[in-house]
Amino acid sequence: MEKGLRAQEVEAKILSVRQIIAKNKLAGIMITQKYNLCWLAAGASNQVLYDMQNSLIGVLITPERSIVIAENGDLDRLVDEEFAHCPFEYERIWWCSGGIGAKAAGLLKGRIGVDAPVGGIADQVLVDDHLAGYRQVLLPGEADRLRSYGREAAAIITDVVRRAEPGVRECDLAAELAGEFVSWGFASAVILLGGDERSLKYRHQVVTEKRIRRHFSFCGVGKKGGLAFPINRIVSFGPAPAELADSNRRIETVFVHLNSLARVGTTLGAIYARLPEVFAAAGLDREEWRRHSIGGTMGYHPREQVVGEGATYALRAGNVIGWNPSLPGVMAEDVYLLGDQGLEFITWDARWPQQELQANDLSQIRPAILEL
Repeated sequence: MEKGLRAQEVEAKILSVRQIIAKNKLAGIMITQKYNLCWLAAGASNQVLYDMQNSLIGVLITPERSIVIAENGDLDRLVDEEFAHCPFEYERIWWCSGGIGAKAAGLLKGRIGVDAPVGGIADQVLVDDHLAGYRQVLLPGEADRLRSYGREAAAIITDVVRRAEPGVRECDLAAELAGEFVSWGFASAVILLGGDERSLKYRHQVVTEKRIRRHFSFCGVGKKGGLAFPINRIVSFGPAPAELADSNRRIETVFVHLNSLARVGTTLGAIYARLPEVFAAAGLDREEWRRHSIGGTMGYHPREQVVGEGATYALRAGNVIGWNPSLPGVMAEDVYLLGDQGLEFITWDARWPQQELQANDLSQIRPAILEL
């Protein structure tokens, strides 16, 4: 049943790509970036280069055909393990043959849309913005995967953190998280971990070998099926210092206030204009919002749209919301799915301590500090 639903999803997305082809009078569109490949193939991928978005393969969509172009080292695995649910044809090339772009140019005459520059295609035009118009609004099957993977990601964070003990090195906790991500089928996209004075000094705490004595901020971003799940939690060995607990409550209140503004039809520019008010309402400096990015929409891409001055994107049902406001020592970061009736908390694990907070007439459950 799941295979059949995913096949229907792929067919619907191919039709969307063909609408872009027709509207822009293109001969076809070549998809090579992992975030678009995962979107098109309903979560399937070719995850070879972990630190690059280039998938090493190409899917060439034309008005009549859907063709995977891949080198010998990738093609057989794709057929066997990734694309069985996809209505694709396959073209095998050799590493010395000139690349996927040259093959696409040989198969198709005319201007080809690409999601990133592709060598070997003389007449190409970038169309990633057009693809994003479809990619950033989840279909029902994608929303179901988002919910399932989000629960898993939140559980992984909880499990790893609850095993921590005073004196643990940041790098050892990070290694444990990376291992758990892989065990659950996630790729580890980001791990930020700062203990004690580092968490109070830096907003982005790149992992070091320092030992954690009192408290730490723990951010993990796992990716599964192409979807990203950023989660940030605050942990204290013993009772949390009063100042840290107060900062956590204030930044989580900011998060709830941002959620209250995330309504279908609201532009990200309108939310940006209210940031001084949002921080002031939590008892913070009205200019605090300038000291760290706020976030925006996400999904297959870590940031599809960002809150910014004049941002015209209007939120739609099916958008994935990912705020990440911060203060020294604390960051609030989770994944929500926007629907016609409001927001659904995707990355919540009920085992984590919670606090109920109110902002702008909205009351929500948000994570408190875990005291070990």
